[in-house]
Amino acid sequence: MTNLNMRLFGSSRNELKCKKCGTVLPDSDRLRKHQEKAHNKKKEKCRACGTEFDSSDNLRKHKKNCK
Repeated sequence: MTNLNMRLFGSSRNELKCKKCGTVLPDSDRLRKHQEKAHNKKKEKCRACGTEFDSSDNLRKHKKNCK
């Protein structure tokens, strides 16, 4: 079984499970992103322009170009 198949079908030893919905993810970074997008209703807001984002990753990417 390839690494991709192992991740898709849950054969990896390092997989993590979301406590809210049971979704299985291959690493802690993806689990965090999943939880932000799927379960976090709080919006992240840019202090410079006021634009709101669903995740801190999207806000961080926005800040690089916002002045």
